[in-house]
Amino acid sequence: MSRYKLNPIIIAPPNKGFLIQTPTGKTLFDTRPRGIVRELNLLRDRIKELELKEDELNDIKKWVEGR
Repeated sequence: MSRYKLNPIIIAPPNKGFLIQTPTGKTLFDTRPRGIVRELNLLRDRIKELELKEDELNDIKKWVEGR
């Protein structure tokens, strides 16, 4: 899956802000989301790491049970 993306809106002066593109294709608008996007990406990376570790533990468990 892709990461969250942040795109500045430059053309609309009274409504300057950012568009947040979610991995599911949804578009969100906010005026100060940089920290939020960074944290979302860090959480997403951590979740992916934990899922990989869970898969590795399941493989080890299957190997031990098969002995």
